[in-house]
Amino acid sequence: MECLYAKCTPYITDCVMGELEKLGQKYKLALKIIKDPRFERLKCMHKGTYADDCLVNRVTQVSIDYRILLCYKIFLTI
Repeated sequence: MECLYAKCTPYITDCVMGELEKLGQKYKLALKIIKDPRFERLKCMHKGTYADDCLVNRVTQVSIDYRILLCYKIFLTI
């Protein structure tokens, strides 16, 4: 998948997938998009489906440049 003419690999965590499934019919298209085989699935080691805490913990543990796009229409660079 290319984003701004650069190679990027979109990742999706289990808890984000779980939150989208809980949100129901309104987010059916988003769920269909993230099931694309070009998205890499990341396993979560925590209980529950709180994606906010999971994403913050995952990003702060490594020194890779992440771009996170949330449903809130806020673009974060960590």
